[in-house]
Amino acid sequence: MAYKYYPLTILILGALLGFYIYNIDNTMFSYTIPFSNLTYNMPVALWIVTIVYTFFVITIIFIFSERMEIFLNKRAIKNDERIFIQKIKNRIIEKKDENLILKTNLFKEINNIIDQFNIIPKEDSTQCNNAEIKKLLAMYSNLKNGEEIDIHKFNIPQTSSLFTLNTKNSITKNYKNGLPIIKNKNYIYELKKFAFIALLKNADSKEIEKYKDQISYDKEIAQEILNIFIEGRISLSNQEIKDICKNTKFTKDDYLNLVKSAKGKLDPNTWIEVSEYLADSDENAENAYFYVLLELEMLDRARERLRTQPAYEFLNVRAYLDLKAIGKSYPTDLFFK
Repeated sequence: MAYKYYPLTILILGALLGFYIYNIDNTMFSYTIPFSNLTYNMPVALWIVTIVYTFFVITIIFIFSERMEIFLNKRAIKNDERIFIQKIKNRIIEKKDENLILKTNLFKEINNIIDQFNIIPKEDSTQCNNAEIKKLLAMYSNLKNGEEIDIHKFNIPQTSSLFTLNTKNSITKNYKNGLPIIKNKNYIYELKKFAFIALLKNADSKEIEKYKDQISYDKEIAQEILNIFIEGRISLSNQEIKDICKNTKFTKDDYLNLVKSAKGKLDPNTWIEVSEYLADSDENAENAYFYVLLELEMLDRARERLRTQPAYEFLNVRAYLDLKAIGKSYPTDLFFK
């Protein structure tokens, strides 16, 4: 029997039962409630109907309680499903969960399991029945393909790697989009660096000069700005070159790679002037200076400088000069690896 017909059925049956009993026996019955002076005097039929209806009310309470529990559980599951979807969305855009509390054990357990993993969407994947997550997957795919999106539309926080990626995509399209970032202290160094390197690769010397002191240099920036100096796109004094190299802690290999990259690009006088200045300022640049001297066949100058060095150092230079002294000639690069 459907629950919706149960109350009406009991009410009708109780009334019919009472009417039937009253026609059979219409005597009165008195009952005094224990520990009180209350006495009720009613027909037997009415007492029986009262008992039936009392059990009826009790069963209704039990049925209602069960139905209410089922209703509340379904509502909690539906609410947790909505919250869980929001948590997944927040994971995708790397946003902190705020006041998102799960209540059912099922979703709490699933959430605890997922918390042990990093969720990274597959690129070019938009297969999802949930419309909101589907939009986020499409957005993620577009970002990975180099497109620029409306970051505010998806409520992506500035701390998210997606915000960083979107900003990089914008700078890649036009380096001028990154110029305000270079001076802005609110942006992370990764973005400021990306914007500055884009500036170095695309801007003219006047614009580079305007921004070159607006950011602290790491080794990658140092190498990039020294490359454009070597290419003749900007001018740097020997002091500036020395400061860039020392502040970014150039190693022997870094100095050697620098002078090698300048070979054939800087005129010989500038090439040797810069390398000598660096060697006089930093002992790590000494080997690079010897490379320049040997490349330019300035052997007497190399021997003279070598005399100031301990006998156990620069064996590569000594071997090269000894071979030259007996008429042997080999490419300089063989001695500078």
